[in-house]
Amino acid sequence: MFPFPAASMRKPWFVLFTLLCLVGTNGSGLVHGQQAGKASSRDEKLSAADGWPVHTTYYESASGKESPVVILLAAAEGPDKKDARNRRVWKNTALALQKSGFAVIAVDLRKHGDSVPETAEPSSPQLKLAPNDYTLMATVDMEAVKAFLLSEHQKEKLNIRKTGIVAAGSSSMVAAAFAVADWAQKPYPDGPTPETSTPRGQDVRALIMYSPSSVVKGINTTTILRTIKALPIAVHVIASKDVKEDARNADRVYKAVEIKDDLYKDKRRLTTAAGEITAEGFLEGRFAEPTIKDITEFLTKNLKELDMPWASRKSRLE
Repeated sequence: MFPFPAASMRKPWFVLFTLLCLVGTNGSGLVHGQQAGKASSRDEKLSAADGWPVHTTYYESASGKESPVVILLAAAEGPDKKDARNRRVWKNTALALQKSGFAVIAVDLRKHGDSVPETAEPSSPQLKLAPNDYTLMATVDMEAVKAFLLSEHQKEKLNIRKTGIVAAGSSSMVAAAFAVADWAQKPYPDGPTPETSTPRGQDVRALIMYSPSSVVKGINTTTILRTIKALPIAVHVIASKDVKEDARNADRVYKAVEIKDDLYKDKRRLTTAAGEITAEGFLEGRFAEPTIKDITEFLTKNLKELDMPWASRKSRLE
């Protein structure tokens, strides 16, 4: 861990997260590879606390319980937008990370990709994104994902203490909001001090944001980014300098979390690229290979190499 100043987590804004962060999971899906010690992938349909389906693809690591885990989020603009994407856009990235020893889960957030009710028509008003949907993505959707990953952690399939998130577009702020909520989780009351108690959160250690939106309905980005700045989370912001709105947003996001000290130059980074490219476009065409390489290198340095060995998350009170 690197020495960030302590962050005060007692803000009224987090009451919403406390109310919404109760989830259940219903993981089921076709397993494409089941041999022990072999890398495999499978679809997992999770259930958020409010019953909304959250579809994912999980790429299990062959490296066992010390494997860091990466959550991949496509932009959450929804199926009614012109160029909406889903979790499958991350397939090559996920496979590369899996090959490098990471466990990976690619997620369709609610009202996006496959994460829609089975009975809903494409034109249904039920699928129209509302401001509170982004809050629900950051809380109950992401907590469903976290609950699934915790179950894999307890099976000694990965190390939840080394969690990273790679996100595009509006999902970047969803990822950041979830990271803040995760760090606000208090440990189980099973030790004499918080430091010696079993954690329930404080696991997100790296964020990579492609073309992040600096304003997302339902999320107080100013508060979120101010809190991120003081947390021990490595942050890499990437956008095209030739897409003016993306460049401005990336600059705002980076300046909000920037720490002006050479000690943090590899922990807080802003990268601007040439070309008319945005969000998931970085994963396609000539940009794909260098993007995957950058993601793997940043997460290897700032996640995989952390000295944070696996430890059980079962409360000593149970």
